[in-house]
Amino acid sequence: MKWQGEFQITDWQEQTRESEHSLEGGRLATAQVKQLYKGDVIGSSELQYCMVYDDKGNAYFSGSEVLKAQLNGQEAILVLSHQGKFSQGVASSEFEVVASEPSHAIEGARGHFTSAENGTALYCIEKNN
Repeated sequence: MKWQGEFQITDWQEQTRESEHSLEGGRLATAQVKQLYKGDVIGSSELQYCMVYDDKGNAYFSGSEVLKAQLNGQEAILVLSHQGKFSQGVASSEFEVVASEPSHAIEGARGHFTSAENGTALYCIEKNN
């Protein structure tokens, strides 16, 4: 199965983390993010990213996302685990559906997103049977 669509970031609250270790121009940060999904998955999510920025403004991040959604006409809560990067103004992430409620065939599905303009991103989630 395959699910595709777009999400819109509706809130981004980022905070630089203090560290006793020097990153030579880089920094550590966390972000609390809210998003709205449309397409094959319709709903809203909240996620938290942990990020490491380099001295050029690029970042590597990991995070967990809780997505409350309509999926195949059924209410579901999905938990996504992200690994991604931000480089040259574009964010992208590979993720996995690590849990769902109710227990759903989408668990174990893998996906990715690539950012577009104005806080939007295109997503694709695939589950091979």
